[in-house]
Amino acid sequence: MRVLCLLFFLLCSWDSRAQQPFFREIQVDAQNDQLHVTTISQSTNGLLYVGSDHGLFCYDGFDFLPVALPDSIQDKTVTAMASAAGGYFIVALSGGKLLQIKNNRISPIVSPASAIIKTIIETKDGTLWIATYGEGIFFRKNRIWRRLSSLPDPYVYQMVEHPSGKLLAGTDGGLIVIDPSTEPAFLQVYDSRKGLPDNIVKAVGVQPDGRVILGLQELGLFAFDLRKGNFSPVTSFDKWKGGTINCMTLLQNEFWLGTENGVADFEFRAEKRLRYFDKSNGFPYEKVNAILRDTEGNMWMAADDKLVYSPGEKIEFLNQFGRQQFDSIQAITAADNGVLWFSNPDGLFRYAHGATETGKLKKFELSGKRQMHIVSLHVDAYGFLWVGTFDDGLFRLNPLNGTVRRFTEKDGLPNANVISICSQDNSIWLATLGGIVKCTLPDTASPVSVRNPYVFESFNSDSSSFDGFVYQVFVDRKGVVWFGTDGKGLLAWHKGKFIDYPELKQVKVVYSIVEDAYGNIWFSTAGKGVYRYDGKRFRNFSLTDGLSALDISGLSVDQDGSVIVVNAMGIDVINTSSFRIETMGPESGITTIDADLNALTRDDRGVLWIGARKGLFRFQHSDQNISTYPKLILRGVYTFMKQSVNPRDSVFAYNQNNISFEYTGLWFTHPDLVSYKYRLKGYSNTWIPTRDRIVTFPNLPPGRYTLEVMAGLGGQFKSSSMLTYGFIVKKPLWKENWFLAIIIVVLGGSIVLFVRDRDLRLRRMESMKKERVEYQFATLKSQVNPHFLFNSFNTLIAIIEEDKEKAVSYVEKLSDYFRNMVQHREKDLITLGEELEMVATYYFLQQKRFGDNLHLQVEIPENWKSEFGLPPLSLQLLIENAVKHNAVSHETPLTILISAYKDDSLRVVNNINPKRQPEKSTGIGLGNIKSRIQIISGRELKVDDAVDGHFIVELPLIHLKR
Repeated sequence: MRVLCLLFFLLCSWDSRAQQPFFREIQVDAQNDQLHVTTISQSTNGLLYVGSDHGLFCYDGFDFLPVALPDSIQDKTVTAMASAAGGYFIVALSGGKLLQIKNNRISPIVSPASAIIKTIIETKDGTLWIATYGEGIFFRKNRIWRRLSSLPDPYVYQMVEHPSGKLLAGTDGGLIVIDPSTEPAFLQVYDSRKGLPDNIVKAVGVQPDGRVILGLQELGLFAFDLRKGNFSPVTSFDKWKGGTINCMTLLQNEFWLGTENGVADFEFRAEKRLRYFDKSNGFPYEKVNAILRDTEGNMWMAADDKLVYSPGEKIEFLNQFGRQQFDSIQAITAADNGVLWFSNPDGLFRYAHGATETGKLKKFELSGKRQMHIVSLHVDAYGFLWVGTFDDGLFRLNPLNGTVRRFTEKDGLPNANVISICSQDNSIWLATLGGIVKCTLPDTASPVSVRNPYVFESFNSDSSSFDGFVYQVFVDRKGVVWFGTDGKGLLAWHKGKFIDYPELKQVKVVYSIVEDAYGNIWFSTAGKGVYRYDGKRFRNFSLTDGLSALDISGLSVDQDGSVIVVNAMGIDVINTSSFRIETMGPESGITTIDADLNALTRDDRGVLWIGARKGLFRFQHSDQNISTYPKLILRGVYTFMKQSVNPRDSVFAYNQNNISFEYTGLWFTHPDLVSYKYRLKGYSNTWIPTRDRIVTFPNLPPGRYTLEVMAGLGGQFKSSSMLTYGFIVKKPLWKENWFLAIIIVVLGGSIVLFVRDRDLRLRRMESMKKERVEYQFATLKSQVNPHFLFNSFNTLIAIIEEDKEKAVSYVEKLSDYFRNMVQHREKDLITLGEELEMVATYYFLQQKRFGDNLHLQVEIPENWKSEFGLPPLSLQLLIENAVKHNAVSHETPLTILISAYKDDSLRVVNNINPKRQPEKSTGIGLGNIKSRIQIISGRELKVDDAVDGHFIVELPLIHLKR
């Protein structure tokens, strides 16, 4: 292992190729190479929209999906885009047309413009502003469009909103400052008469402190103080070489400018530098018309009408200053005021990148030796630079005067191979091939003293428990000295003794050590990832926790307290609060870092510098104003993978229970790193990991559900965003509680009605039985009473004396009468024809008695006799009743008429001949008929005995079913 590490330090190869800024062209439409990108924007839900001369495209990190614009629009060139409140995304098309998009639905907006719309802004009060190239500025308030009056020039390039609430517009006639809080809106014009060197202002930007930056047609960048109303140049006229500035966007500490000659990078803090990226240094495009920084800090540009991606200021590559080219960085350290010290096989270099010195590179000679392997660098509290070499001992350089002091075995240095250096108060700790060495500075040491004696103390096997190879020595804020060793793993020196950690028996090799903002110690190991020690417990981070590789070159801590892990695959950033790991690799332009062990440092601005075989990597990480984890959005909801459902809908029918959800975790930096886990509460509480962006739940039973989806990077879900979608699958109609309740009520009601009807029918049947018995009794009583028999026998005797044959016929009729009465009295209903036969028999018997004094007339249609029925003996009792209660004689003949009445009734009419001695009426016969008619037909028997001396009975008939 020790031999391998020596080779790792000593093997250095030269690479003449200069590392260039990372820019990558992305094809928007694979089927159309002639598509021209015109504008770029990001919606509030995180989706990237790309406007072109062939319409609008939506990008989720994987696919560019064309947005279906209305067919009625002929020219689909997109000129401007912006997000608005309420989730709306507004798109401007050629000819001043406006569309709004929400929930994948497109609807037109009435537009007052016919010229090209260059900018769309919705201010905090909800007013929509559009700036046009040719028609000035319009604004919509309370759904009414108005045009901004008194605008000196109608050709507007860009308009932005200032933190003060004012609007700044760059035009062909200078800078326009609009105060929308007044009525009408107050505007001020700043042109050449007020100090603006170029009236054509094409781009406007605002720094976080409110300072305004203007991009001019010819003269580059100018700053504008909105409060004072004055201008100042950012760069001198003779140094600006970017050409016309077309657009700009704000990053954390700088502006990126899109120009006619490429991209310019203006840093307004710290270094305050201005850099150009063009065809001469790796940017293979010229005209940049649009530029956007997304929520992850990535840059998107419309360059030569192509879509170009860049990680922006996160990763930069340096291996050349002027004509001086360098690579194979072996050691690096940072001093104050933006000064870097680094070494390579050519020697020791000082690079100044701060505000006072920018871009200055100077080489320092330590000795007359031509080839010197510098493997460690350190700046102590006094500002001295300590230089550790392989085989040439230790050097101390005074940067103020360039004096150098060398320490070798003659000066007490036990070993001339110094691998790592760290300072503590007035002590310098050294890791050498001969073990650990402590160099004590004398009390009189000062930044200008170079000849005071130094005491070197070796911690070998005679005075300690360790004698071996040390990769790094590190002193924490508590004064504890930590050692990363080969063989003993992690060691600490505290209060005069070494401390080892038996719980780390499996960890034999430790390469790098750092301390985070919470005082925790982090260290990298050989093949076992990274460990965190909080003073009590060790926690390991490996591939399963999100590290991209285990061959770690070094550790550092950025200005936000995150631990930076440099490995062969790229850079991992561990958030020390959430332990979420962010990874940057080839997608950010890092193909292979190939850094030397522990060749990394953090400068006073928090920027991490990494020394690698191909030069310097400049890494600036920040959580401020950028998203550090994927943003989840719900792309669509489908039933049976066919029917698209509005995502706002939350109720599904029972036969829509095959439901699919399409979601995306937006992470443009590296979309392939995004993974998901989901669960459907109400169905299962188990989280299911997946890399699919669509999940289907077939045959869901009725119920209430909540879909929960999390998106993470590299399988990590700590502090990840969560997407929730609640919905209901309704029960079938026949399983709904209210439906079951209705069924129960209806069924119960039906049962009650059935029981009641059954009871009613039983009571009717009992009543009918009773009525029939009474009727039969009354009939028998009336027919068999002595008067009827006496009259019948007297009539028979008289007939026998006169004519024996008529007597026989009379007896037969009398026999038929009684036989019919017995035969029909058990029935509830007989035909009208059968009843008329009984009436005819009864009439025959009575006519023999009364002769022509009794007359019966029947006027009934023939078909009625079979179509209608009635209770038996009903007509016979009515005729009997007429005979019983009326006098029948030659002087008072009785006439009875039975006739059809209306459509289904009979009328029985007889003249009234009151008897001198009327018979007492029981009312049983007529009452029985009334009851039976009512029970069977539901109709009433009507009786009227005072109509012109006639007794009238209306008898309802019952229609017989065939």
